[in-house]
Amino acid sequence: MEKMNKTYFINTLCERLPYSKDKCIIINSIVEDTFIIGKKNKDIMIGRFINELNVSEDEANHIYEVVMNVISSSIKKRLNPFRKDA
Repeated sequence: MEKMNKTYFINTLCERLPYSKDKCIIINSIVEDTFIIGKKNKDIMIGRFINELNVSEDEANHIYEVVMNVISSSIKKRLNPFRKDA
């Protein structure tokens, strides 16, 4: 099981999103600066994706979904490392 750290997170974003490593570093920075729980924080994060990455609202929502998927997958693996689909 891989430990979730900044490098792993950025590399996973690079694999799942069509962006350069530099843009994935910006995405990571936005995520680190924003508490990930709550609708208001989701809106803040999406707004920053739009402004800092110069993407549409639809693309910003997609980035948010990928980010949350990576984070939740890592949490599930840590909670139950023997699960087949984790």
